[in-house]
Amino acid sequence: MTGFLDKISPDWPGWLACLFLISLLVKTLPLLQGVMIHPDAPVYLWSAQALAQGDIAGATRAYPMLFYPFLVMWVHKLLGLDWLAAGRAISIAASCLALFPFFSLARRFFPGWPALIITLVFVLLPEFNSIAFAALRDPLYICVALFSLSFAACFAEQQKGTWFLAVIVSALCLPLLRVEGIVVTLVIVGWSYAAYIRRLGVAGRVATMAATAAVCALLFALFSYSETSRDLIRLNHSLSLLQQFNTPPPSVVYYLNTLDELARNNVPTGYGNNFWQVIERNWPWIYGIGMLRMFEGNLGWPLLLLGVFGVKDMVRARPTGWLLPAVFLANMLLILAEYLYLGSMERRIMLFPALLWLLSAGAALSVLAAYLREKCAAAAICTKPHLVMAMGLLLTLPLAFKTVSMDYNINIPVIPESCRWVKEQLLADEKDWQIWINMRTMAWFLARQDARQIGSKNKQSVFKILKRSRKPAVAVLLLSRRNEKDIALMKELVATKKFSSRVFNDPEDDKNFVVAVWHNTGAGSFSP
Repeated sequence: MTGFLDKISPDWPGWLACLFLISLLVKTLPLLQGVMIHPDAPVYLWSAQALAQGDIAGATRAYPMLFYPFLVMWVHKLLGLDWLAAGRAISIAASCLALFPFFSLARRFFPGWPALIITLVFVLLPEFNSIAFAALRDPLYICVALFSLSFAACFAEQQKGTWFLAVIVSALCLPLLRVEGIVVTLVIVGWSYAAYIRRLGVAGRVATMAATAAVCALLFALFSYSETSRDLIRLNHSLSLLQQFNTPPPSVVYYLNTLDELARNNVPTGYGNNFWQVIERNWPWIYGIGMLRMFEGNLGWPLLLLGVFGVKDMVRARPTGWLLPAVFLANMLLILAEYLYLGSMERRIMLFPALLWLLSAGAALSVLAAYLREKCAAAAICTKPHLVMAMGLLLTLPLAFKTVSMDYNINIPVIPESCRWVKEQLLADEKDWQIWINMRTMAWFLARQDARQIGSKNKQSVFKILKRSRKPAVAVLLLSRRNEKDIALMKELVATKKFSSRVFNDPEDDKNFVVAVWHNTGAGSFSP
């Protein structure tokens, strides 16, 4: 009986192995369902291919931050995987390994069952699992960032130089993966550096600060030396954002002008503070609401609200209390600045701060359990661990269901099939073809980085594009059988005598089909 009780203890070492196996399962499960390549993945893979050929300029043109493509290249060479599998292998390994620093941080701030439960939530988090298998840099960035925080916490507790070195090495990798990594690195390294020099004497502090200034100057000089070095950490991109702070972003100016026109022309004269004027005057707050919705989309309202009650306990934890909130705030401010001046953002950008907030939610589990025992008569008969486990069950079951039933970017066989035909039958003649697509993944299957994209709402413009092109031009369009406009467009394309066309169908796919239409100038039409 004692052995059984020991095994169900939250301190049982086997829990971590169980969590790792669950994490590995949920992150590889989508691959068994035949997921398609992520739309953003081709740029990293093309950059890796160029690096393998020694073409640094070509790699930079494909994607300027070369750290992740460099890793893909080496995994491709060492393990013999194809390019897409190499990128996916890095992401799955990183997303599974991220479990260990997350659990380490959770156990430091709230040991016992809360740490295990919130780590299980991390393992089952749908938004993380939706990209954990993709050939993207985000899983690796999150993994390295969590390890940096874990190393910083270890250094704060033990004050060993080896942990400080681990903090420096891991944190300096972050700006090579994402622009937001710049501020995360500054906060983590700055916080650890301050803790490091506090233990030195006056002479030691002066010498250490002088050596640090010299190293920083050397690194800045190295990264400013060439365009490739500046692109490696998106230095020019970051500086351009800083220079734009005094002026409204171009992406917003257009909408502000449109709102001003609507405010003057679409309401009765004399009615001030109308709907359009409110939006026009408060557009930064509108973007803030957008960030909140993206943040909530990564966690869900229960975890978001639960984190509010755990922030106080996180801050009180010593000696690392202010580290995570400082990283969170710095990261959020830079994301907000990027969002304001770029005008758009994907929800996965908010994933790392969401994971930091998840740790605050874990800290609130014990607080909420104690509150329920005190205020709720029904809960008073339960022990605190039982209440924590019950809350954990309520949190994890919906996430597990959403992860298992998630609608991943499932492979559509007709896309690679149609692109392979276009590549072999049309593009193989080595002419200077102009290529238009309406789905970014097609560029990968066509092996053409120069493919241009037609917006989903502008598919009808394919006629105009082909007529105006002075080069041989081909458009490859993914259309829907369930959309009457798409059906009409397909019939119009097939009936047009000026261009050649071919329709690709998959008898097992009742939703999608592909239409390829082309105009081979100066060589007559090609008949399939």
